[in-house]
Amino acid sequence: MCQVAGAIDFNRVASSQSNTYDLVLDLRATPAFTQHAKPQGYLHWDGRDIKALLAWRELVGEFEKPKFFSYKQKLCAHSRNEKEGCTACIDVCSASAISSDKHRQQIKINPNLCVGCGTCSTVCPSGAIAYAYPRASDQGVKIKTLLSTYLRSGGKQPSLLLHSQGRGAQWLGELGRAAQLEKGQKDGIHGVPARVLPLALWHTSSTGLELWLTAIAYGASQVWLLLTDEEAPQYATALREQMAVAQAILSGLGYAGEHFKLLHVRDARDLAELDRALQVAPAQAPLRHASFAVQADKRVTLELALDHLISHAPQPRAERIALPATGSPLGTLALNKDACTLCLSCVNACPVGALGDNAQAPQLRLIEKNCVQCGLCVKTCPEKALSLLSQLNLTAQRKEAVLLHEMQPYACVRCGKPFGTLKGIEAMLGKLAGHSMFQGAALERLKMCGDCRVIDIYSADNEIKINSIPS
Repeated sequence: MCQVAGAIDFNRVASSQSNTYDLVLDLRATPAFTQHAKPQGYLHWDGRDIKALLAWRELVGEFEKPKFFSYKQKLCAHSRNEKEGCTACIDVCSASAISSDKHRQQIKINPNLCVGCGTCSTVCPSGAIAYAYPRASDQGVKIKTLLSTYLRSGGKQPSLLLHSQGRGAQWLGELGRAAQLEKGQKDGIHGVPARVLPLALWHTSSTGLELWLTAIAYGASQVWLLLTDEEAPQYATALREQMAVAQAILSGLGYAGEHFKLLHVRDARDLAELDRALQVAPAQAPLRHASFAVQADKRVTLELALDHLISHAPQPRAERIALPATGSPLGTLALNKDACTLCLSCVNACPVGALGDNAQAPQLRLIEKNCVQCGLCVKTCPEKALSLLSQLNLTAQRKEAVLLHEMQPYACVRCGKPFGTLKGIEAMLGKLAGHSMFQGAALERLKMCGDCRVIDIYSADNEIKINSIPS
């Protein structure tokens, strides 16, 4: 079915209607959808561009609306305990398809608005959102096959040029034709160099940090992204932030040169600038190329790429590499031990198992490799004792449970069993000492474990007993 959002009879009586449609042609002056990425099947016609109208007319037949994404709520770092953490996917979505579901404490994705750009999966630090098709593993196979074939054939220092299969492919074709024309040759336009390997994507923002670093591990000297007017402005911002993190990692490991760059083409006047950008010298890649396969879990792929790049680094400069705070999915936590009471609220808030406790002693532990820098622990901490620190730890401790803080346990005054921390119980006693409900025996029971507290209540003669009424 389709509906033309306009009326022939302008004098008819107004009436409300509700239905569903596959195609909508909006003829109103103000379009119904104002976001950058319009829903598939929706077209707003300005009454002038006949090509757009003819393109809409060709959409005849039966079509399936694909679901481009998969979502694992368990890994989502958006919300815990009514605290909001990561909002990267919500902020970057140009189709307004992602929103916060405060009731369920997770994100909500409208598959009918989603256009499949994949940017949400690119910026997601935990891998909760993944690109369903093409899958990350499929993209990894393409990249690996392209680079390995080129290198086996005797090619050297390849650079990967990622572009959209629409406008991006069009401008690369224009650049090639311009290089063959006499005017282009006079202007010094050379075209795409032989070592630059173009790879068409459904959308240029569907790849991110883990795939770019994997491409470098496979032997690419550079990864470039060609952007056109197809992409929303926030896509370029998100990609630039991810590239800053990736470049900081490689520079910190001693790989020379600029490995990542965004290339913008708006019209034919930018072709000469694009040509100059493609002629730059290659950056440094690892001497030994990786053989691992891209996994469905982006964090696993990221770890595989990091392990290879670290083990073959030319010259690591320090044990830790500082990373940009914005957009980094890697880092650790800074803890103010004087403020921390070891209440372990942060452990309950962590969605990825980076923070943990110890059943045998009052301790707080961190596995830095798992931390996604979502900030849920920081916002949950009642003492404001935690802060995020973006970095890449190059030591083996990054993958181990490292002790962040420990305290002397508080022993039950009745049985001697430890049930809390000395600092935490003393802080609680100090706050409740003046309260009318916690005087005498009631205050003393706060010094007991849960079992002894119940025993003391039922064994005290002066407690009010509530007896059951016989039926």
